[in-house]
Amino acid sequence: MLPFTADILFSSLAQYNRALWPLPVLALLLSLGAIVLTLRPVGWSGSAIGVLLAAAWLWTGIGYHFLHFARLDLAAPIYGVAFVVQGLLLVWAVLRGRLAFRRHAGLFGWIGLALAIVAVAWPLVDWLAGQRWQAGRVAGLAPAPTTVLTFGLLLLAKGRTPLYLAIIPLLWTLVAGATAWILSIPQDLALPVVGAGGFGLLLWKNKSSGQA
Repeated sequence: MLPFTADILFSSLAQYNRALWPLPVLALLLSLGAIVLTLRPVGWSGSAIGVLLAAAWLWTGIGYHFLHFARLDLAAPIYGVAFVVQGLLLVWAVLRGRLAFRRHAGLFGWIGLALAIVAVAWPLVDWLAGQRWQAGRVAGLAPAPTTVLTFGLLLLAKGRTPLYLAIIPLLWTLVAGATAWILSIPQDLALPVVGAGGFGLLLWKNKSSGQA
């Protein structure tokens, strides 16, 4: 049994977005920019996308879980630690030059692009599911769309994708899916499918690259 309802959760998200305004708009634009850079990469785009993705996980861990969601859920600090660790892993991968984001033709590229677009459109998904637009979750600021964006961008990464970058996102989709089931949040019920499917596709992608 969770210590909050879906209504309380989304009312809290609306307060969170209002407190951060206009940061949600900036986060949305940066997420769109990351997708554009995978379509038209330049010399520095891989590092820029990696840094943006790392910043998204660090912010969500500290700004959302530690400073906001902890008011509703005693488990929030645990989630916050996991998100911060994921952000640091992404920083490590960028520093080591292990990530080069560039959309490629084929199954992995198309699915990665689709997931990234869905992540950016998550506020619209929330609105279509009946939530107020003020409570829409934005990639880079809220866990669900940030996780979906991560799987999308990892599938767009050129060559082998370090699988350690997908473990925490996978685990979070399972946690979020269980929460969605308990609270009856229909738009989040697909998150475990995204996590398991995304992880499986990354395994397949690495094997196909001959570097798994």
